[in-house]
Amino acid sequence: MSADILTKFLLCAATMIAVCRLLTAVMARLNQPPVIAEMLTGIALGPSLFGLLLSDVQKWMFPDQSRPVLYALGQLGIAVYMFLVGLEFSSSLTRGSGLLRRCLSVSLAGISAPFLLGVGVTAWLFSSRPDLVPDVGSTSGALYIGIVVSITALPMLARIIEERGLLGSRTGTIALGAGALDDVIAWLGIGLMLTFTATGEVSPVVTALGFAAFVAVLFGAVRPGVRWYMARTDDEQGTGFLALLCALLFAACATTEFLGLHVVIGAFALGLAFPKSEALSRWSATVRPFAVGVLLPFYFVYTGLRTDIQLLGSAAMVTGVLLFLAASVLGKLGACTAAQLWHDRDWVQAAQVGVLMNTRGLIQLVALNIGLEAGLITRTVFAQLVVVAVITTVMTSPGLSLLEKWQRKRRVNASPPAELARVS
Repeated sequence: MSADILTKFLLCAATMIAVCRLLTAVMARLNQPPVIAEMLTGIALGPSLFGLLLSDVQKWMFPDQSRPVLYALGQLGIAVYMFLVGLEFSSSLTRGSGLLRRCLSVSLAGISAPFLLGVGVTAWLFSSRPDLVPDVGSTSGALYIGIVVSITALPMLARIIEERGLLGSRTGTIALGAGALDDVIAWLGIGLMLTFTATGEVSPVVTALGFAAFVAVLFGAVRPGVRWYMARTDDEQGTGFLALLCALLFAACATTEFLGLHVVIGAFALGLAFPKSEALSRWSATVRPFAVGVLLPFYFVYTGLRTDIQLLGSAAMVTGVLLFLAASVLGKLGACTAAQLWHDRDWVQAAQVGVLMNTRGLIQLVALNIGLEAGLITRTVFAQLVVVAVITTVMTSPGLSLLEKWQRKRRVNASPPAELARVS
């Protein structure tokens, strides 16, 4: 990297962090989590806003040569963060009974219903209103859209769960577990679609078998090996332990990336398998602020830089957005709520799970970019589904706030009046 490119990269990194912090303060006043600010930062600094207003300046600050560095830092940030989420998730999973069964049923409902609705809406639009979904007439395109609308963005979901104080709760644990299963199923489906279009490098069979072997190695070899190392060394806070942890993290992410999945799956799986200790908890508390505050925004900003929503310039395109949004929300939020309600009969908790699972965010944008590059969707459909991803993510925080308000009101109504309490 030349000195000029390095200078531009450092400048764009500083600009990115400054804009992100500014938007975070604005979003806080609107009761939106910082993750929304990170999404909007990437979109604002990309061709959708900055590139529209100051095209030459935007291209100068974000040249193509610096994008790989932004990408690498973003992947590092998301890997570290999802490893930390996996650590917390595995601890939460041991509390309470039946959580795995609930996670599985919520995941299956949250994958199948939006998939079927997405495929159905796409097929109906193409047969009745092809102007709303231009050039998406193939079966592969409709199936891919069904997969995309069924995605739950695990990194985004984890951020919101943490920021709302739900990490470790039954609701947060069920949503995280179901979201992780959703991601695995969705990426397997994406790999299958890429195989059909002859653009995937790894077949779905290799992906499925390879991932099963990867999980077996994590829990059968890596977990006892790390536990053996930790029992025989006092270097758990030193460079030796840190080097071992980073090597395992990078290897896990490389494995799932090679298998056609995403680095978040490898990092999350390693966090699940990693043996817990008090020293590791102290280490994660130290690393988390840097990973969340500095590295993680690179992930969201890089993906946002590739997004251009200027293609939505007609009423027909907006109609397509609304139809895809209805299929996404009814399929994901509705089905997940029903699945959780079937288990616990607590409609508030069930609705909280449904609202959380409806979070899509930039993981959906990653899948959309893959489909666009593979020719499975067009730029117009891409822009329509980008708007759906943003709206469903923005819906999460107000939805949770409303449910919390109803929950508090229900508790107050269930409590005896003060006069009766004093008499008794």
